[in-house]
Amino acid sequence: MTQDYLAFPRLFGSRAAATDVTLWHKHNPIFPVRLVDGARLNPSGQIWRRFHLGEWEYKQDPETLDDYEARQF
Repeated sequence: MTQDYLAFPRLFGSRAAATDVTLWHKHNPIFPVRLVDGARLNPSGQIWRRFHLGEWEYKQDPETLDDYEARQF
């Protein structure tokens, strides 16, 4: 009985490590965000964010030719 009780928390797996918000990490915003370079958001391209000097900063990967062609069909 004791062994079964100790095994119960392991059913859910180990907990994921917390994301370091000072490094750029992927982000999927609900509302439009202002990019660091002031560019407009592309319809495709991954958005990245980090917490720097007390505020969130956002940047976006440029759209590749393959991304553009994939949106056309």
